[in-house]
Amino acid sequence: MAIAYFESDVNLRASKEKYRLILSDVNDTVIQQDLIVETREKEPFLSNVSFNIFKFNNRPKPSDRRRVLIISCFSEFGCETLGCMYCIPRLLKKTPGLYVIGIGWHGREFLYRNLVDEFWEIDENLMWLRDYCRAFHHISINLKRIEESACHHGTVVPSSVLGRYFVGNLCHTCGKFWNQWKSKVLECPNCKSTVVTKSILGNVSESKKLAYAFPKISPEIMEWADSLVKQKTVGIFARGRKTYGRNLPDFFYIDLIKILRNRGYNIIWMGEKQNILPCPDKDIFDFSSTSDARDLEKTLAIISKLSFTIQFWTASTRLAGIVGTPFLLFESPDQIYSYPTKLGQEGRRIELSTFGQKKLCIADYELCYSDLPQTLYLAERCIEEMECGNFSDVEGLIEDLTMARQQKKEYYESI
Repeated sequence: MAIAYFESDVNLRASKEKYRLILSDVNDTVIQQDLIVETREKEPFLSNVSFNIFKFNNRPKPSDRRRVLIISCFSEFGCETLGCMYCIPRLLKKTPGLYVIGIGWHGREFLYRNLVDEFWEIDENLMWLRDYCRAFHHISINLKRIEESACHHGTVVPSSVLGRYFVGNLCHTCGKFWNQWKSKVLECPNCKSTVVTKSILGNVSESKKLAYAFPKISPEIMEWADSLVKQKTVGIFARGRKTYGRNLPDFFYIDLIKILRNRGYNIIWMGEKQNILPCPDKDIFDFSSTSDARDLEKTLAIISKLSFTIQFWTASTRLAGIVGTPFLLFESPDQIYSYPTKLGQEGRRIELSTFGQKKLCIADYELCYSDLPQTLYLAERCIEEMECGNFSDVEGLIEDLTMARQQKKEYYESI
């Protein structure tokens, strides 16, 4: 493992900056994308950034940087996993033979072992930059400068371009590229051709058949996980992010822990220390505070041994979903089912990343936060139903129940 060192040649002082990136797509179609990055006054200005480099094979790196493809993987974890499963494999099929480097977050090299030649992991001290991520894109001036500096080493694909693969369709006849994922695509709106590469998000059932399989967890690490996880153990992910909010107070989790213990469960506190609430119970195994929690392979091994995980308004379900462990998630109806005025994508993202059982409690965050006792009741009800093998959606505290039911019907018909 080596250290890479970037220094940006670009000095950006305006509140908004644009730069143009030209990428070759299928049939040599040129896609031009203006990337606009909003800066924040409070974001510290970094003069240099260091990375750990993981080299996964013996392929020599070409001296010609035109033969090197650098993929920026700075996105939210829920979208990063989908990028690895669907977007990057699709991109690599269109750029065969290139030497591929992934640049991304600390502790994520496991996701990229079988995908790229190298993975450049940002220093752990800079994980606060995650607060500037928005799904597949970011609003960080520092991450933008990293992407610009990487251009000296190869052709750079910003994470936002992966998002275009996720929600966009491409016509192979006329080259038109357009966003459409909520309704099915039958033909190109420009030339009416049916020779179209459909968006991943708008083609869930077919896309899932092509999902990239993550590397197998090593037998040694699985044995290590066996030594730590007791029988009938539940993992709790307690969201504590600054971005978007939607966090529940620590005393809610104290009561949730009591419910789980009364039902005979052991508990393990899960998550990355940068975006979870501190463990409120000293008698619980706080895996999140250990150095092993920074190793994604070990984290997945732990989760694979659990009875289920539980989380509220967060994408940590990806971890349970990709190893086939059941999970319980509280999420808003507009995010799961998508409303005409709120095109939430989380329901489809979950479908694409889940390879086991899941239990969804559909509930509005604001209503749940204002009635925590009812939220706890709903959580226990869902757990009881899971124990009986019932994994159907539960209607929780919902402001517009009629709308939610209507969108639920349309959602399940569409996927």
